Amino acid sequence: MVKKIFAAAMLSALALAPMPASAQVNFGFHFGDEPRDFYPQLPICLTDHQIREAIARRGYTNISLNVANEKRIQVRATQDGWVYLIDFDFCADRIRGQKALRPAG
Repeated sequence: MVKKIFAAAMLSALALAPMPASAQVNFGFHFGDEPRDFYPQLPICLTDHQIREAIARRGYTNISLNVANEKRIQVRATQDGWVYLIDFDFCADRIRGQKALRPAG
C-alpha cells in the first residue's frame, strides 16, 4: 500500500514539474476571430511583380521592394504626398502595417 501511495506521489510530482521551453505545449481555443483568419494564405505566394501590382491597386506609386523575410516584405511607396514604409504579407496579399516616413518630394 505504501509503495502505491509513493508511486502515485512521484507521478504527480513529475507531472507538475516544469518542462523545458522547447517541450512545452500550449493549448487554447480557436474561434476563427484572429486577424490572420480574415486573411487566409494564398495557394502560392505573390511574386515581386504581383506584389508591386497589389500595392499599386491600393493607390500607391513609386513602389520599391526590400528583401523578403519569410512571408513578409518591406515596401517603400508614395501615396497622397507621403512616402510610407509598408509591412506587406505577400502570402496573404495583405498590408500588416505602415509607417509614414517623410513627405514626398
